[in-house]
Amino acid sequence: MSNKQVDIGFLEEKCSWLLHPRFFPSKVGGKPAWLDLKNLPEPGGLTCKTCKEPLIFLCQVYAPFEESNDCFHRTIFIFICRKGSCCKINSAENFIILRCQLPRKNEYYSFEPYEENENEVFPMEKWAKMCNVCGLKAPSHCSKCKKVNYCSREHQILDWKKEHKTICPDLQEKSEPRLNCFTVTESGKSILFEEWEVDVDKEDEEEITVVDTNQELEKLKKMIEDEKVGTMSNIPDSEIEQYARSSSADKVYNRFSKRIARHPDQVLRYDRGGTPLWITENTVNNISIPKCQYCNGDRQFEFQIMPQLLNFINVGIELNSIDWGVLAIYTCKASCNDGPAYKEEFIIKQDLTNETM
Repeated sequence: MSNKQVDIGFLEEKCSWLLHPRFFPSKVGGKPAWLDLKNLPEPGGLTCKTCKEPLIFLCQVYAPFEESNDCFHRTIFIFICRKGSCCKINSAENFIILRCQLPRKNEYYSFEPYEENENEVFPMEKWAKMCNVCGLKAPSHCSKCKKVNYCSREHQILDWKKEHKTICPDLQEKSEPRLNCFTVTESGKSILFEEWEVDVDKEDEEEITVVDTNQELEKLKKMIEDEKVGTMSNIPDSEIEQYARSSSADKVYNRFSKRIARHPDQVLRYDRGGTPLWITENTVNNISIPKCQYCNGDRQFEFQIMPQLLNFINVGIELNSIDWGVLAIYTCKASCNDGPAYKEEFIIKQDLTNETM
């Protein structure tokens, strides 16, 4: 990675109403705070390539693109399958990345920033119907009360068992509009990740040097024990040592461990046009970054999600839980405006292992 200063993100607790779309949040967990509120992606396009079930919102990063007036508001969304069985080593088949952007003057949001007023009315039902469980676009609804929407039969059944069966009769008698689509329901709590705000700041400047391998290995092990770094629960100590001590990989591994040791709780590194902070040299050299499928232009690295995020979102430590070493996100260099409102981008999932898929 270059020695230039990058932005790093930390998780902060925040009231859920402050993570509403009108505040253009960077956030983790809960339901997605969609940017374009009308032209939501079809739920069929947000299903796992392996198990075919709906993906769950992982996080989003608000990243305006100053070079274009069409990108005054711009957000990158990451969705993941919650099933550990769909999480394969060095494979990103269980992820989908979406980019959305809007000019400052648009049909959804005020030209000027909103005041932080919890009671401000923002009629979401004017634009789209969203799943009561996960927040994806909802083409169907409860046939009885007609006030609760769903993206899939799986989520309708889940919600019926968890909560809706009890409250449906009461909703049928009420004349109020549909429920708040951004509220996390009891059924949502069973599958959604814990919600946090991502607070971004500059990384401390410090010269990057390669340091003693044994010393850095011990530091990383201590952070893992203290749950200050990602679980990497599937990787035995012997394999970690193999990477730390191998002559071909120790520079990459040491640079990673030294850099994150400055800010052990960082969950995001933002460095548009830069280079990811890889955890190992494996798998990276064999991957070519595809052109943007909408404008045929080049893609560039924009940001990466760190393994530390796993400690904050209630991911289990069992062997069949989701896991990653580094998630590197690449987006259209021109941030083109072609194609659908939510445009698919590219992700590399890198794990601390020799194995490739």
